[in-house]
Amino acid sequence: MSIAIGLVAIFLYLLTTGYLVVSARRQPPAPAQPRGPLITWALALALHLAALSQLMITDLGPNLCLGNALAAALWLVAVLLWLAALRHPLAIMGVIVLPLTALALLVALTCDDGRRVATTPYVGIHIMLAALGWAFLALATVQAAVMTAQHKALHEHHTKGIVRYLPPLFSMEMWLFRMIFVGWVFLTLSLASGMIFLEDLFAQHLVHKSVLSILAWVMFSVLLIGRWRFGWRGTRALAWTTGGFVSLVLAYFGSKLVLEVILQRV
Repeated sequence: MSIAIGLVAIFLYLLTTGYLVVSARRQPPAPAQPRGPLITWALALALHLAALSQLMITDLGPNLCLGNALAAALWLVAVLLWLAALRHPLAIMGVIVLPLTALALLVALTCDDGRRVATTPYVGIHIMLAALGWAFLALATVQAAVMTAQHKALHEHHTKGIVRYLPPLFSMEMWLFRMIFVGWVFLTLSLASGMIFLEDLFAQHLVHKSVLSILAWVMFSVLLIGRWRFGWRGTRALAWTTGGFVSLVLAYFGSKLVLEVILQRV
């Protein structure tokens, strides 16, 4: 049942992506951000959650194989973007986020039933905080990349396509740093909860996650301080945002990729 629901969700994600692309290429341009894709997007999110719940919830606890972890993280990203798009003209960013979310869900549908579980409620809190931090910072990274393309298009006087659906650069930049700050707060809380709830944060099987997560925290901290003190923006902000996010990806998913895909271990 979860496979059928998941496949329908994937179809709706791709349908929404196509809808957004067609809307962006329409001539003459639509007077406002299209609302239709937000409906199919919401349906996809609901079905994604239903399928993922069946895949993750087991008698032994949540199954956190690589596919499920990716699908859950990107579901959060897609939800945050959908909520933002309800009030701000950011839906066009879905052409990047939604195909990736669909791909992650497809991987989850092929995930085995390995016993990768959170054994205590406290570890569950730590995982939730980490997932929220990852989601906000992932969305910020996508927005930083879109802003770079937007700046280049405006500089070259290309105002067709997705550019006409985006808010002014000043507003995009303001929302970018708000998302980075919120993600940084959740990342800080996840690191603090890890120090409190995990027996040894620097045990052999956790040391790489801890080091890379702390490195990401430092990079985002430097970026926020640079923004506050020196007004960092543009390519410098993109570089620090991307670097911090890459560290988080390696911390959260690098070991799962090596153990589950390359070494075929739980």
